[in-house]
Amino acid sequence: MMSPTTGKREQGKFERRERLYEAALALFRTQGYEATTVDQITKQAGLAKGTFFNYFPTKDVVLRYLGAREVGRLGAATLANGAGLTSVGKLKRLLAALAASLERDRELVCLIFRKGISVGDLLAGDAGGFSIQPTASLLLRQAQRAGEVNSELDPDMLAAALDALYLQQLVRWCETDTPYPLAERLTGILDLLLIGITA
Repeated sequence: MMSPTTGKREQGKFERRERLYEAALALFRTQGYEATTVDQITKQAGLAKGTFFNYFPTKDVVLRYLGAREVGRLGAATLANGAGLTSVGKLKRLLAALAASLERDRELVCLIFRKGISVGDLLAGDAGGFSIQPTASLLLRQAQRAGEVNSELDPDMLAAALDALYLQQLVRWCETDTPYPLAERLTGILDLLLIGITA
């Protein structure tokens, strides 16, 4: 069990990280990623310049945190507030909520995929925090127990396939000149995966 002092210290670290993240995001949105300096971020957050490097080694890491934070936040919300939904329904809700969140910050999300995440990173399983595989695996296991998904299939392999399709769609969405509705595409790939390709 965590002592009250340790708990306060951890909460303080979390709050400082969030302040830096929110300040960086606000500056990235208003003046652009390249024009934003670490000094500006720490000033906006009301923290000492050196504090930034305790939480984010580089500005690129702030961008990667965007993905991890949104996937984590929305995944937890989907799991906690899914009363009345099937597990597959929860997975669809997660993809739709992620799409809505990412669409609000399309420029930054695309910058992450252009600047911060290489093909090598993706092949190594590092999707800059954007991976949905752990949450998808959990929901697919629940779906198997409920009889929604074939119980003979490996849920981790299904989650990996869904994650790969999801990441591929994010890259395509970022590379297109005319953005399309991401939620429709993401829930559509889930439907395709669930239906399968058998006649």
